[in-house]
Amino acid sequence: MQMGLNLTNLRKTGFFKEYESLSEKELLNALHENRRKEYAKIFEYDYEPEKLRDDHELAVQDSKKFLDIDLEADVRAENQVYIYLLEDFAKASDGHFSPIGIEETWESDEGPIQVSFTSNGSDITFKPEYMDDWIDGKVFDVINAEMQKVTSERFYLCAGPNEEWFGQNVIYVRLTENEKKLLEEKLDWKFPQE
Repeated sequence: MQMGLNLTNLRKTGFFKEYESLSEKELLNALHENRRKEYAKIFEYDYEPEKLRDDHELAVQDSKKFLDIDLEADVRAENQVYIYLLEDFAKASDGHFSPIGIEETWESDEGPIQVSFTSNGSDITFKPEYMDDWIDGKVFDVINAEMQKVTSERFYLCAGPNEEWFGQNVIYVRLTENEKKLLEEKLDWKFPQE
C-alpha cells in the first residue's frame, strides 16, 4: 500500500463498500483509473493524475461516505445551492436520507430563503440565513435530524488528524458511533462537538 494511506482502516469503517471484492492494490488501481477518466473528461485529453498521497485524498474518492463541502458556495437564488447540497447528502446517506420534492425559494436576491422537501413522510421546511455567498450551517442539522429518524448512522463533522482539515471547507462523514471511534483511535481523526 502507498505511504500515508490507511485503506485497511477506512474499509473497516465502511468506505468503498462497492469495491469490497477487490484487494487493496486492485482498489487503489480502480480509484486511480476512475480519476484518470474523470480528469480526461474535464481536460478533454488523456491526463495522468498523481497518485493519492494521504487519507483525505483517498477518503474523498468515496462520495457515498465522505463529503468535502466548500462553505463559500456562491449561494444565490439562481444557483439553487441548497438543492444540490441536499442531493449530495442523499447520495452519501446510503438510502437513509431521501428528500423528495426539494424546492428552494428566494423572495429577493438577499432572501429570505426557504427550503422545503418531504422526508420520511413529513414535510420539512427551514429558512437558511442569507450570508452573502456562504452556506448556512443549519442545513446540516436538518439533514442529521432526518437521518436519526431511520438509522444509527449520522453525518459527523470531521476535522481530520490534528484538525488539519479545518478551513473554508467542512468535511462530513457518514458513520456509526463505533466507526467514528475506530477512526479516532486508528487514524487520529478529530470530530468536534457540534
